[in-house]
Amino acid sequence: MYMNQLHLQNPEASYTADRDHQRAALRSRTRRAQAIAIDVAALRRQGVEPVPAFFGIAERYVSGALTTEQFIAAIEGLRQRPAPVPFCSPPQLASD
Repeated sequence: MYMNQLHLQNPEASYTADRDHQRAALRSRTRRAQAIAIDVAALRRQGVEPVPAFFGIAERYVSGALTTEQFIAAIEGLRQRPAPVPFCSPPQLASD
């Protein structure tokens, strides 16, 4: 039996399956968001502030646009970037 025929014969089953899928997706997003929040808090306790690009990648991961493997690869790519160049040179000490 084709899936659309099953839905026509038992619309209640279709509705239940859709709701179950939505609940599972919400649980998955919640778990991912909690894991990110815990990791960010741990970094901040160590005195490290994540770069803004991290939050963009994390948002895509939490929404489900990235798989765990893609998320890890993207974070590794961030780690391999060179350190940012300071916007100004350090202050010069006055010579006596």
